[in-house]
Amino acid sequence: MSRGSGLVEAVVATALGLLVVSVLTAAMALGGRVLASCGARGEAEDTAQLAVEAFTFDARRAGFDPAAAGVEALAEARPDRVAFLADLDASGAIDTSTEESTAHVCAAGQLSRVIGRQSLPLADRATTCVFRYYDGSGVEVIPPPTGLDAAGRRAVRAVALEIVLGPARLHGRSGRRILVALRGRS
Repeated sequence: MSRGSGLVEAVVATALGLLVVSVLTAAMALGGRVLASCGARGEAEDTAQLAVEAFTFDARRAGFDPAAAGVEALAEARPDRVAFLADLDASGAIDTSTEESTAHVCAAGQLSRVIGRQSLPLADRATTCVFRYYDGSGVEVIPPPTGLDAAGRRAVRAVALEIVLGPARLHGRSGRRILVALRGRS
């Protein structure tokens, strides 16, 4: 054997080793990107579901009136805002600084839950966030931008939330739509 053939074999072995390391590095990088994308998708799915659950919780107790004081279920009904009322302490009156008055607001790509003066963000990066209202026949009641008047709010029998989230680096959307019947209205 000549000394030159050993050197050639070492160079070829090094080149093959670098090729294998390069392929493994590329595979690990791809796996990391897939993992990050799946994580973002999972977070968006969880966020959308939690937002729907908070909305459903408030909508289902709207109109709760154990003292029969005439509590209305809806204080406000606009495409971008809905406010629910419930006499949770059976006092016969609504305390607007507590959870007896809870609003959900879609603004600037965010869905928030407002209790008293406290605004709690539920979902960011919303590409769609809208409230819809339905009468007893299931016909959609379209509110003007200023909202439904008192008679229009009393005619509402169900409220829907439609939310679609589009987080950064996410291919596809994550959305939910829920329709909740209001208490004591058939």
